[in-house]
Amino acid sequence: MSTPNIPGEAGNDRVSRRIKKRVLFIFLLCALLIMLGSITLSSFSNWKKASYSVPPKTPGTTYKVKTVHALTPTSKPTAISTQRTIHAPMLNYPLFNGNTRLPEIALTFDDGPNPFYTPQVLAILKQYGVKATFFDVGYLVADYPNIVRTEYSNGNVVANHSWSHPDLTYLSEQAIQSQLTSTTNIIQTTIGVRPTFFRPPYGAMNNTVLAQARNLHYTTVLWDGSAADWTLPGVNFIVRTILQYVRNGAILLLHDGGGNRAQTVAALPIIITTLKNHGFKFVTIQQLVDDLVLPIS
Repeated sequence: MSTPNIPGEAGNDRVSRRIKKRVLFIFLLCALLIMLGSITLSSFSNWKKASYSVPPKTPGTTYKVKTVHALTPTSKPTAISTQRTIHAPMLNYPLFNGNTRLPEIALTFDDGPNPFYTPQVLAILKQYGVKATFFDVGYLVADYPNIVRTEYSNGNVVANHSWSHPDLTYLSEQAIQSQLTSTTNIIQTTIGVRPTFFRPPYGAMNNTVLAQARNLHYTTVLWDGSAADWTLPGVNFIVRTILQYVRNGAILLLHDGGGNRAQTVAALPIIITTLKNHGFKFVTIQQLVDDLVLPIS
């Protein structure tokens, strides 16, 4: 007996297969959209983290945290009111630069005090009538308290650069707190004033470091430009590189401790005279922060 031929059966099979294919296509499309959405959310989350933290760096390295700005002649200084101003409170974010409308420059020195080079730096600053900010290492403050007293008595700001200069991003919350509070205590004992500014060694920071700094009421200070003077690249290189970073409100990083700083000492007068000739005023980090706040009547 022959197999009966049922009209429309083959057509129904084709329709069924097309439906299955469409269902499979829709399923795969939905899965792809879900994956893309997950990647987008993950990327956004990572971007947010990156905007507030810096990946740990190898201890002993220094890296730039801002792009290069060419030195250009400044316009006339913005008039600053002599009326009462609001004293700027602790900043809840890392400070990279000051008020870009004011021709102010903050010279900062890390890794001191050093018994040989810091006095030379202080003598140059005094000679040119310049005030700066010294981010001092706690155990060195304990070793050379008289140098730190001179830093402060000359009108400079003394700030916290940790107790022993570790990469804080590798430490626990308790260890970070100990590094900062020990340094705060020795500075306060030495000059009678509690430091309010903090710079993490190597510029290495993450959310944990920043949170501990905030908990201790510190403003975390980074920098606009550095010549990596600790690598001894040469006086001309230090001068040329530092001047490339200069702009209104710039924070410049140099070193008065941590090794041979003869090149930094030699470059300093050139940097100061060049910037003064371009109409810049040298201020401490405290003045830079205060000038972020507009004067009130």
